[in-house]
Amino acid sequence: METPENKYSYKRFLAVVSVSTILLLLVIGLASYIVDPFFQFRVKNDNHYFLNPWLVNGGLAKNYDYNTVILGSSMVQNYDLSVLRKKDSSVRPVKLSSGGMNNEEMKYLYSFVKKDSVKSFIINIDVPQLNLGFEEVRFPKFLYDNTFKNKMEYLYGYETCIRFIPIDIALSLYLKNKDVESLSPTYRMKTDIDQIGNNSHQNIYDADYVKDMYLSGRTVSVQNLEGIHERMHQKLDTLLASMDLDNYKHIEYTFVLSPYSALYWYHTRKEGYYNHFLDFVYYLNESVGKHDNAKLMFFFDLDEILDLNYYTDVSHFSPALSNKVLDNVYNPEYELNASNIDYKIQRLDSLVNVFVEKNKDWLPKN
Repeated sequence: METPENKYSYKRFLAVVSVSTILLLLVIGLASYIVDPFFQFRVKNDNHYFLNPWLVNGGLAKNYDYNTVILGSSMVQNYDLSVLRKKDSSVRPVKLSSGGMNNEEMKYLYSFVKKDSVKSFIINIDVPQLNLGFEEVRFPKFLYDNTFKNKMEYLYGYETCIRFIPIDIALSLYLKNKDVESLSPTYRMKTDIDQIGNNSHQNIYDADYVKDMYLSGRTVSVQNLEGIHERMHQKLDTLLASMDLDNYKHIEYTFVLSPYSALYWYHTRKEGYYNHFLDFVYYLNESVGKHDNAKLMFFFDLDEILDLNYYTDVSHFSPALSNKVLDNVYNPEYELNASNIDYKIQRLDSLVNVFVEKNKDWLPKN
């Protein structure tokens, strides 16, 4: 039979456990809110956090102070934003990128950008991505959509509490009084908002390395040629419609075609979709040209595409080439339009022919 003393002890135990649990949850939630590793409530430039683009892009889009947005896949991850600042001190850029970003993810991320405060978008158009079949948003949506449930998942989730808060606190304390310039490239790339996703310090930029990769079959994903024309047009139409350029006349949209290597273009010829991709450029140029506040920058025909020492594979290029693109992203010399598109496409074609002739000793025969 339960005695009054035992009953009292049992109730006291439950009360202590309940209060302790509530206090623990409050402490955990408060710690998550204060540290805020994925910038869901604020962005702190003076903290040294390990930054993963998949986890922080949403917070940056919603809470960072910016007036220029760079949006795109791995083609823009290695951009050095100081290039823009040096050209115009009023520019406050943010880079919203991730490797392999597909069209649905680009549209999704774009929807969170504070467009009232944006003066300029720099948007990479990754032509092969526009020939993808099924696409879905792979970002962790609880870090993007502002709902009470998502905030609770953020404050008490595994990624926040177990993976990132402990290491971010330790890292901030360790680096608090250290000179940023004294840090290793890995630390700087992993903890600098400007360098989110930058993997240039890990890559090998060397012609022989790229040749070996290509000859071993490590090239690019296989393209589906059936219905390619209609699919690429439809995806571009949907992408541009989602951006609603005409409703944001105060914003300048700069679309960028990045400099894939001549080896990449050789491969597209070999696999039968070279002409499909270049035909698409005409459609892209026509589509962008319909908007007074948009322009298309063409870097396909840079002379550097002939030199594989600028590349770490057939399409991803070195910081030197990234800087050249960003330094000229507003340069009229590189703008594509109806009057020069034929010439620029022919120039690309000629560069690929030169590359094939110079490298015919090792290039696989069709």
